[in-house]
Amino acid sequence: PTCRSARALGLRMLLSLLYTLGVALAPLPLRRSRTALPRMCDQSSLSQPAQADAADAADALALHRRLKLRSEVEDEFGRALKEGLEVCAHSLRLYGPARVVTSFNGGKDAVAILHLMRAALAAHSEAAGGPRERLRVIFFEQRDEFPEVDAFVRDAVERYDLELCTYSDGFAAGLESCIAEHASAAFVLGTREGDPNGSGQGAFEPSSTWMPPFMRVNPVLRWSYAHVWQLLRGFALPFCSLYEEGYTSLGKQSDTEPNPALRLPDGSYRPAWLLDDGALERAGRSAKGGKAGGGGGGGE
Repeated sequence: PTCRSARALGLRMLLSLLYTLGVALAPLPLRRSRTALPRMCDQSSLSQPAQADAADAADALALHRRLKLRSEVEDEFGRALKEGLEVCAHSLRLYGPARVVTSFNGGKDAVAILHLMRAALAAHSEAAGGPRERLRVIFFEQRDEFPEVDAFVRDAVERYDLELCTYSDGFAAGLESCIAEHASAAFVLGTREGDPNGSGQGAFEPSSTWMPPFMRVNPVLRWSYAHVWQLLRGFALPFCSLYEEGYTSLGKQSDTEPNPALRLPDGSYRPAWLLDDGALERAGRSAKGGKAGGGGGGGE
């Protein structure tokens, strides 16, 4: 009996020791506080955009320096470029970055004003010494949009860290919504004097009476067709691939074709920038095509 008791006692001690060792050696349960995981996710999600913002701000500022340098050249394009940069800078100074919206429908003129505004905003932020603000752009969706245009717009929004506002209920209603949501006061447009609604406008032009009240800002109003391509190709700025296929003015699919003035004998087309006569820019557009007269368009 004494031996059995000793053995039983020893067994209990052994089991107790094994239990203690088992608890000590087993992995501790992972204790997650309620704030630990969100904090980690917040840091990760904030770090990537911050790096993108810094990279884009540096790129936009470098672009501004290059544009300024080219604008000092005393030729026709240099003067047009200088005026465009000044108009963009004045819009930011007068209304502030938060109340200025850039129209961006993916057309060549819209690409021109996008980069003028990117550059002007970078210089404005640097001079103000404050945080870099994202450029707000507005895009009006339409059912008959070219898929290449839509894809290009989405790519540009991501590439340049733009704040995109999209509306599908028409120009007037979309502008009214944007104004109500963001207290927008000025819209930067790609309107040029040769456009259907460009005649008689100035660099700063109040909206038409049938539109909500805002200021139209026209930095490329006095630019020619050739000036637009001097900017885009001279500074290696990406543009929609349709321009490589002979399109010179983009509207909807139903009213836009490659420009017949660029057609080659084999049926292919030369790229848009090889159009010799800028007066034929809209030769591929039907009569019903055109920019919105009140301020929603400006891209072609």
